[in-house]
Amino acid sequence: MNIKINELKKVLNSPIITWLLVLFIVFNAFVIYQNSYFKDELKVLNKLVDRFGYKIDDEMLGKFKEYYDEQLYRLNEITNKKLSKNFKNMQEFYNDHKYGLKEIYTQAEIDLIVELGIIETYYNEILGIDEIYSKINIMDIAESEIMKYSLGGKAAATVRKQYKAFSERFKQLIENKEHKNLFFMGQVYRMHSLLFRKLFRIIIFEIIILVVLTTAYLVNYEFDSNTELLTYTSKRGRNLIIDKLWASVFSSLVITTIILSITLSLYFKVFDYSRLWNVPISSYFNSEYVDISSGISLLYFAWWNMSFIKYLIFSIGLIYLITLIFNGIAFVLAIHVKNTYFSFFIFAIIFGLFLIVPNFLPRNSNLIFMGAFTPFFLILNPHVWFMESGAFTTFKYYELITVSIWFLILLVLGMLSIKKFKRQDI
Repeated sequence: MNIKINELKKVLNSPIITWLLVLFIVFNAFVIYQNSYFKDELKVLNKLVDRFGYKIDDEMLGKFKEYYDEQLYRLNEITNKKLSKNFKNMQEFYNDHKYGLKEIYTQAEIDLIVELGIIETYYNEILGIDEIYSKINIMDIAESEIMKYSLGGKAAATVRKQYKAFSERFKQLIENKEHKNLFFMGQVYRMHSLLFRKLFRIIIFEIIILVVLTTAYLVNYEFDSNTELLTYTSKRGRNLIIDKLWASVFSSLVITTIILSITLSLYFKVFDYSRLWNVPISSYFNSEYVDISSGISLLYFAWWNMSFIKYLIFSIGLIYLITLIFNGIAFVLAIHVKNTYFSFFIFAIIFGLFLIVPNFLPRNSNLIFMGAFTPFFLILNPHVWFMESGAFTTFKYYELITVSIWFLILLVLGMLSIKKFKRQDI
């Protein structure tokens, strides 16, 4: 146990790893702060959920319309006194107030105006949900993806097969009314992209950088310090590599926990999701781009009926598994390279190759999908994990298959690398 603790102390005593960890956390805080300018507007939805709940049905819509009419009546009382005008809706109001509000209204009245504008937007969006979803054809999306990537033959047939399976899930989604739930308006605030596409992607790359550096640093510490002859001829000898593996795994998990816990704590302190934890992630309001004219709506469709909190937990769990995979890749690489910075450099080259090489695979063969089932491709789009996510990753168990394959590959490579290390000349 003392040997393991000594290995962990090497990580703690590394100024590069420590400072990078601090720098990454500060950067994440900056990203959150930079996008916090609309946080007060999000509170309007929380008020609506407190009043009506988040499930959209006829009863809820009737109450919503009554509340909206009451607020519009309040606004018209104010405008009638000040301008001798009444307005049918907020669009008409804003068209009449092109030159600002502060010269006419008090701050309390402006707050009412802003809140009513948000309420009206939600109400109008609710009225259009059925029309949008009635025009969605999952197989049209499949054909669009096939054309987008010029797929043919077996590759195109595979895409159609996966989307046909997903079309059954889409029917279930509609029957469950997962789409009919209030959430932060994606087309305005893009909260899903902020958290899962932007922040999670940043977090993942930060973790990878630190995990690869930490693992390579621990494995090659003696070689970098020119003490390998002394260390590996001691009582523990070549078995020290097992202690280094344990220490690198433990350090990687701790680093992941620190970055995730601090960053997400800051995020949820700034943005209040307290009323929305149980809203289905496939809610229409979570969508960010909707193209009605083409008949294809770019919405978020999950393979399972998952609430926001479940989606968050599964995504965090997947990040931990990805951490272990990259820890394994770095460990195998470091054993063979025997230099910390060369290991990191070669890892970066391998990363690039895994993203570039699939582009040269035949587009009429299922071989082209091999490039997608790698951790390097998996980490690129965390905002569509467990969802319909395009031609190459819309497989029901895509994430599970990718992680499982690579765990097996790295288990074999790790065992072979350790066996070779114990026999080779130092």
